Amino acid sequence: MKTHYLTGFKKTLIYGVIAIHVIGYYLCRPSKFHWSLVRYCRFLKQAFHLLLIFRHNKVVRVFNGYKLHLYLPAYPSKAFFYAIESKLCKEPPSPITIVFSITKACRYKCQHCYQRNDQNQELTESAMIATAQKMQDLGVAMFDIEGGEPLLRYERLLHLVEFLDDRSEIWINTTGDNLTGEKLLELADKKLFGMMISIHSPDPQKHDAFTGIAGSFQTACSALRLCRKNNLVTAINSVLSEEEIKSGKLDNLMALAKELDCDYVQLIHPKPAGKWLGHTAGMQTNPDLLAKIRLAHIYYNSSKTKDFPSLSAQAFEESPEVLGCTAGGIDRFYLNASGELQPCEFLNISFGNVQSESFETIYARMRSAFPYPCCDWLCCARAQEIYAAFQNNQITIAPLPWEITQKLVQNWQGGTQTPLYKKLNIYHS
Repeated sequence: MKTHYLTGFKKTLIYGVIAIHVIGYYLCRPSKFHWSLVRYCRFLKQAFHLLLIFRHNKVVRVFNGYKLHLYLPAYPSKAFFYAIESKLCKEPPSPITIVFSITKACRYKCQHCYQRNDQNQELTESAMIATAQKMQDLGVAMFDIEGGEPLLRYERLLHLVEFLDDRSEIWINTTGDNLTGEKLLELADKKLFGMMISIHSPDPQKHDAFTGIAGSFQTACSALRLCRKNNLVTAINSVLSEEEIKSGKLDNLMALAKELDCDYVQLIHPKPAGKWLGHTAGMQTNPDLLAKIRLAHIYYNSSKTKDFPSLSAQAFEESPEVLGCTAGGIDRFYLNASGELQPCEFLNISFGNVQSESFETIYARMRSAFPYPCCDWLCCARAQEIYAAFQNNQITIAPLPWEITQKLVQNWQGGTQTPLYKKLNIYHS
C-alpha cells in the first residue's frame, strides 16, 4: 500500500466531504441532542471548530479512510464518530486517547525511558481487560498499547487487541523487537490499525547507542517495512536530541521515513521524566528551538513536501494555538503496567491503582485535579516539584503514590486555558 498525502485543494475537498457527512449523519440521530435543533446546531459548530484545528496537518489516506491527525481515528470509521461524540456529546467530555502499558518487560536500555523506575507487578490479564473495557465505555476512541516492549508479552497483547471492539482505533507502540510476520498477520486479523515504531536518530549508530542495543536501528526499519507489506498504518516515534535538531537531522529523519513509506513521524520533545527525571539540560525549552520545530511541522505538512510523511511535532500540537496540554483525561491519560492511573506517561504521579480501587473512583479523582485544558506543559513545568517529592520522601519506585500526589497537585495551576477549548465551552471548572 503506497501512502497518499492530501494537501491544498484535495485536503479542502476532504474536509468539505467530512462536513457534509457529519451534518447528515447527526441529522438522522436527533435523539443524541434530545430532539433539540439548538443543541444540534451548537454541536455542529463545535465539531467543525474541533476538526479545523487540524487543518495545518496533511490528510493521510489510509486503508480505511482518511486521518486528519495522528491521534484522531480515521474518517469515516466508527471510532471517528465515537471520538467526536465522546468529546462533544458527553457531559463531562471524555478523553479520546489512552496510552495503555501492558508490561514493563523490555530488552532495550533507552536513555529517556519514562517508566525506568516502574517496578511493581503487572496487572492480571483479567483485570487489564476489565479496565480496558471501562475505558472504552467511558469514550476512549484510540488505544495506544505499549510496554516496555508489548511484543515480549505477545499472548497478553493479542488478547487485549482481540477484546477491544471497533469503537476504538488500535495502535501498538513498539521498538520492533520480537516482531514476526506471523504475529503481525494475527494482530491485523484482530483489527490492529497501526504501529508506532521508535527510531531516535536517523544515524544507525546513534540510535543503537541511545537504545543500548546493537542492531536496534535495523530491527526498527525491518519492522516498519513488514508493517507496510501487511497494509498497516505506520508512524515513527522519535526523541531527537537538541544537537541533531540544530544540525538539521530532522530532515534526515523525514527522508528516512519517506524511504520507509511511513504515514507519520511523531517528534517527541525530551521530557524530564523517568530516567531523565531531575534533568534540565537538553530538554528543548529554548523558544528559538521550539519555533524551529513548529516551522518544520508546518513545512512537512504543506504542499511543498507532498511526498513526505506527515510530521506530528509535539512542540506544535501542544502549543497554545492548537491543543495545549491535554493530560489528566482532557484528551489523553496513561495506565502503567501495574495499574497506576497517571495523567500522562511523562508525569510520574499516580491518582490510584485499579488493583485496590475502582477505575471510576480513580478517574474521577484525576479529572477533578485537571478540570479544564491549559497551555502549560505540565511535564516540564512541574518536573522539579515531582523530582523533589521523590527525593524528599526517599521514594525510588515510580510513580509517586496517591497519598503524595494528592498533596503535590492541590495547588497546581496549568496556566491560561487553551483557546480552542475555551471557545468550545465544553469544560467547566
